[in-house]
Amino acid sequence: MTSSHNPPLENLAEYHKDPSRRRGVVAIIVRQNRLLVIQRSQTVTAPGMLCLPGGGIEPGESEEEALCREMREELNLEVTPVRLCWRSTTSWGTDLAWWHAKIDEDEQPVANPDEVEAVFWMTQTEINQSEGMLPSLPQFITALAAGEVQINASLLKD
Repeated sequence: MTSSHNPPLENLAEYHKDPSRRRGVVAIIVRQNRLLVIQRSQTVTAPGMLCLPGGGIEPGESEEEALCREMREELNLEVTPVRLCWRSTTSWGTDLAWWHAKIDEDEQPVANPDEVEAVFWMTQTEINQSEGMLPSLPQFITALAAGEVQINASLLKD
């Protein structure tokens, strides 16, 4: 991503009034101060790249519904959407909604090999030291470090 914007979170209807724009949702899932990170399957767009899990929002689907569906499809996870934390726009014009989501303590992600090659729990430092990331991931980590992401920072202490 080369550009981002953060419209007021309460203006969702205005933000999405153009139905032709592509929209996606990204899950921010934290466990023991680590973010859930995936490596994309070799059969999808941007194969082998690291990113947070997520995907496209289908017509008529809410962000929360898309978040839950994508986590079931990619990682066989049942998630509870907690809150919208941040918005960004990719350099190719896809609007992303970044949602904090919770999973049960005993639940483990199981990669769907059609979409996800590997699953990792990574600290911000580990993410910063990684290579092969979708541009949205380092942009998110930078925004998180700058306090632009509306999430409890104590969840992600390195």
